[in-house]
Amino acid sequence: MNRTRFTRHRSRRAALAVLAAALVAGPVAACASIPTSGAVMDGETVLSQRGPVFVRADAPREDALPEQIVRGFLTAQAEGASGSFDVATQYLTPETATTWSPLAQVAVLAAEPELEVDDSRAEEGVATVRATADVVGTVDAHGVYTEEVPGTTTDLVYGLVRDDEGQWRVDTTDDGLAVSATNFVQTYRATDLYFPTPDRRYLVPDARWFPSRNWQTLAVRETLVGPVPWLAGSVTTVAPEGTALSIDSVTAPPSGLVEVPLTDAVSGTSAEDRAVLVAQLGASLGNPSPREVQITVEGVPLGAVDETTARPATTPNDPVVLAGDQVTSIVGRSTQPLESVAPLTGLQPTALAFTGSSSDATFVVRDGSRRLVTAPTADAEPVLLMDGENLLAPSVDRFDLVWSGPQEQPGSLRVADLEGAVTEVAAPWLAGRTVMSLRVAPDGARIAVVSATGTGVQVHVAGILRGEEGLPTELSEPVRVGQPIVAATQVVWVDRTTLGVLGRSSGDTAPVVHLVPVGGPTSKASPLEDAVSLASGTGIGTMLLGTSEGSLYAAGSASLWTRVATEVRLPTYPG
Repeated sequence: MNRTRFTRHRSRRAALAVLAAALVAGPVAACASIPTSGAVMDGETVLSQRGPVFVRADAPREDALPEQIVRGFLTAQAEGASGSFDVATQYLTPETATTWSPLAQVAVLAAEPELEVDDSRAEEGVATVRATADVVGTVDAHGVYTEEVPGTTTDLVYGLVRDDEGQWRVDTTDDGLAVSATNFVQTYRATDLYFPTPDRRYLVPDARWFPSRNWQTLAVRETLVGPVPWLAGSVTTVAPEGTALSIDSVTAPPSGLVEVPLTDAVSGTSAEDRAVLVAQLGASLGNPSPREVQITVEGVPLGAVDETTARPATTPNDPVVLAGDQVTSIVGRSTQPLESVAPLTGLQPTALAFTGSSSDATFVVRDGSRRLVTAPTADAEPVLLMDGENLLAPSVDRFDLVWSGPQEQPGSLRVADLEGAVTEVAAPWLAGRTVMSLRVAPDGARIAVVSATGTGVQVHVAGILRGEEGLPTELSEPVRVGQPIVAATQVVWVDRTTLGVLGRSSGDTAPVVHLVPVGGPTSKASPLEDAVSLASGTGIGTMLLGTSEGSLYAAGSASLWTRVATEVRLPTYPG
């Protein structure tokens, strides 16, 4: 009886920092707001991340061993996502090359896999190679990235045979790609698709990852297919049913007009919806600024479109803090009392919220843990908006609706208008959970929630379904993000598709700001001792971090936290 012989080949563990750094950089960098005057302040430094490497694949070498064939096949998979899979298919038998579907899914590996080679039947022209690796995420056929729980592994099995010329080739393999995180960030492109809110006022991002070689074509195709399921009820579509690319190719020059050839079904759109569709495609094809798009049908430009105000939403760069009992704005490294808000004398402020401009906004104050009230002004006393046991810190959406509810969840959140009328918002998936923090996105279509059960903390994002006049009725079934996080106290929106979560992951001894993409791998900002509160506008550079002893730090350049104020607390941006 033949005994199976395995030869184990260990490869180095590449750092995942490359992928995290790529997600932190990019569009948000242009949104940074960094103090430019004043004395030098305390800062804490982290080392910058190493840049990615170039991906290159070679054709199979003559007389290559099974392990070398599989290694070459894996490298060629990564290269194929940025060019073509012509090299990758050379590692396959002719029959397998015709049936292999490389883009069915992607397993993003923490490092190059370890290989085990079973060559016990080599004399018969048969071998098996098993590849084992930790998986940090997966990408489905629509480009949706799902982060995996740390420690998740995969076993990939490759069956090899000798061809007529005695060369080893892969005869059996699963559809899809297995790509290291380092190579993934080189060959795939993070792309936000955009879908309009039902009132056509804002464009809501839907994060995807596409092969860089044809990402524009895939972005248009998936925009026409529609949003991910959890977002579908919170946005709308304007392209008529049957609208598709008439030619499966969209080429976007570095600048200038992008021509998008669609089928005749698009001709049925109204001028208003056509304008929104053009805005959608322009935003989806832009990074970070929208592109100018011309839709054509059978080579003829579609008719004129109306003007549209639909655009991605942002949070105004207008933060406030509490100094003593006075709400103050932050100007550089100084604070200025807001004249529109009277001192919060007699209240026990534990959280603030507002929307719009701080100079004329109605502020909401959590008074202790049981009441939400409007902040007093020179002309008005506080108005009770909501009361209850252990109310959540409020978030105010673009409809001037105040979100909160009890930490111990019955399966619904509460929303109050600024006159104190309260509505229940169904969220059955929260039943039995303890909620620590919630935050509505600037577009009003999404909500981020940090909650816990006896098994641990989870971070979710759900769609907000609204009825008449924007009144929310329920939350969609959520998507889980931030898989490495094991404890958390606060969540904010850092940019259109990234959350900031103040909490801990494995190995942390104190809370750290985690940067959590809604469709991507989690990374960390530089640690700051005694951090207790987090706020952010639009862009990583707008983040503010408060400490237990009353210092306020701003996210600066070179991964620094720079102290900008003392004796303040409760940093708050609109939202």
